[in-house]
Amino acid sequence: MTTSRTQGAEAFHVGDGQCKGATDRTAGITARSGAGVSLPLPSSGLWRFRSRFLGDDRVTTAPAITMGEGDTPVVPLTRWGARHGLNRVYAKLDGANPTGSYKDRGMSVLVSVARSLGAAHLVEDSSGNAGAAAAAYAARAGMSCTVYAPAGAPAPKLRQIRAYGAELIAVPGPRSAVADAARNAGSVPGAYHVSHNDNPLFVVGNQSLGFELSETADALGCDGLPWHIVMPVGGGALFMGTAMALLGSSTDQKRKGTEPEVVGVPRLHAAQTTHCAPIAEAFGRGQSDPATVIRRPTVCGGIEIERPCRGTDILRAIAATGGSAVARDDADILKARDDLAMLEGIYAEPTSASALAALAHLAATGTIGRDDLVFVIVTGSGLKDPGPA
Repeated sequence: MTTSRTQGAEAFHVGDGQCKGATDRTAGITARSGAGVSLPLPSSGLWRFRSRFLGDDRVTTAPAITMGEGDTPVVPLTRWGARHGLNRVYAKLDGANPTGSYKDRGMSVLVSVARSLGAAHLVEDSSGNAGAAAAAYAARAGMSCTVYAPAGAPAPKLRQIRAYGAELIAVPGPRSAVADAARNAGSVPGAYHVSHNDNPLFVVGNQSLGFELSETADALGCDGLPWHIVMPVGGGALFMGTAMALLGSSTDQKRKGTEPEVVGVPRLHAAQTTHCAPIAEAFGRGQSDPATVIRRPTVCGGIEIERPCRGTDILRAIAATGGSAVARDDADILKARDDLAMLEGIYAEPTSASALAALAHLAATGTIGRDDLVFVIVTGSGLKDPGPA
């Protein structure tokens, strides 16, 4: 695989070799009628990108299960940026999505397709945010839902899952044990195993972030300088959705003989915690596959994934965009969370704050220039997981 900045999105699709069964998770489900019917595009929200989504044609015709997710606010971080020597930093507030995290982007698309296939019951494994999104969109679609979550997941996230009427099953042990339990439960007839960490449909919905940021970057302009996107990375669904949207759109424009967007492709930066950093460690060593790591307890439960299914694709996307992967320790991450709240009035969960800690490091090392345009993704609200004081 090459590392061209304009590489097509098809190269970043997750294959069954890494995530077995990722594209077939229905058990005895038959398609509903109405397939092949084109549906109108809304004027706002992620479903306005329906005709641009890459990777699964079923998204084009599935009736949308939606609560207005997407098109989240973009706000300047003037005081925070000044502290770190950056003049053009903006936060993309994905905690403003309906259930309080970016997971609504992928879940809206995934549940829409599952419902169109005739699924009546969703099964999900999650550290909290994806479980809440699955429970909410299942309720919206009139479906039942079972969520398997780590026994130590934040209490507000578990309460939120129950509030939507989902069955919640706490699983002791590592995150992998949670996924295994859900996988077994999702194999029964009529169930759809969501498995957002390896389901390509979840990535399709997350492409909306890339489309939105490209529009915003065009509006703000880059003055010939690079632009950057920094986000937390665990399983990599948001990172890969963004990469597919930006790299795929650039390639499609070239194939059609049209000019690419003025701002071009951004440099994508992955943020992790040093307590679980398979991507950052691999990047630092120049490896093409995720490093083998031993997970330690961390405040960043949302990115605590030792063996990311999309790890190789994430590293390829970083190389293709000239980006990087950075791991910071939990103390730096909690400081970044507190600074963001006190300087800008934005309350982020620790997982989200890992992106701020990484950005501070990238600015200090000169990887990101003073006048470069930067978007940092605040993936979830601190109201869901405040972390330690």
